[in-house]
Amino acid sequence: MCLLLPLVGRRNAGPKFYRLILVLSLAFLVCAAVAHILAGARTLALNDVVAMLALAFLLTVLRYPRRFIYRLAAITADLVLVAVTVYAYHLAVDAPALWWSIAGALTSSALTGSVMLAMLLGHWYLVVRGMPIEPLMRLSRAILIATIAKILIVAGVLLHLSPGGLEYGSPLYRVMIGQGIFFWMRVGWGLIGPLALYPMIWGTVKIRSTMAATGILYVAVVAVIIGEVLGTWLSVLERIPL
Repeated sequence: MCLLLPLVGRRNAGPKFYRLILVLSLAFLVCAAVAHILAGARTLALNDVVAMLALAFLLTVLRYPRRFIYRLAAITADLVLVAVTVYAYHLAVDAPALWWSIAGALTSSALTGSVMLAMLLGHWYLVVRGMPIEPLMRLSRAILIATIAKILIVAGVLLHLSPGGLEYGSPLYRVMIGQGIFFWMRVGWGLIGPLALYPMIWGTVKIRSTMAATGILYVAVVAVIIGEVLGTWLSVLERIPL
């Protein structure tokens, strides 16, 4: 969500929306840190703390949007968040190649972040009357791009596993047949779901019906979260980004 905030624009939504997203992101990081501590993953918990400090500093200098210190804090926070995300994903999935972890982590983050941010922005139109519709349009396009990117990554992984075919015990068999219902739920909810909802999201945004768009985005958030939870679980089991 933090990386996609420039698509919204501070002048459009106002500093309070930026503050809301940063506070929510900090809350998510606190939950992640507690989970990592309970799991005994102290290195990941330390990474969460570093990310929290970067976001806290950005939140502190949010009142100075035109100063260099704000831009520096924003760039630093974005870089730290990307590094922490990729590192945590790679450590969990233990993929054979680092670029698989980078692709998996960034596409999952982009899809989840874009749909969450769009849903929250949809609510913000009830707070800030007369806000231009362009920010929600940009986020709607970001959802489509992130969904397509995630589909391409999953399709590329399946093609990579395809030489073994669907023979019993082959990697492709383990993913598509062995994990059967979980894999197809991941595909149905997390990939086909947001793609199928996009025309409705775009249609309501285009006619400036932000309340209707927010309702559809609610459904998209649920679909994406279910899909990403299942996808991450399958990724850890099979050591490939799904």
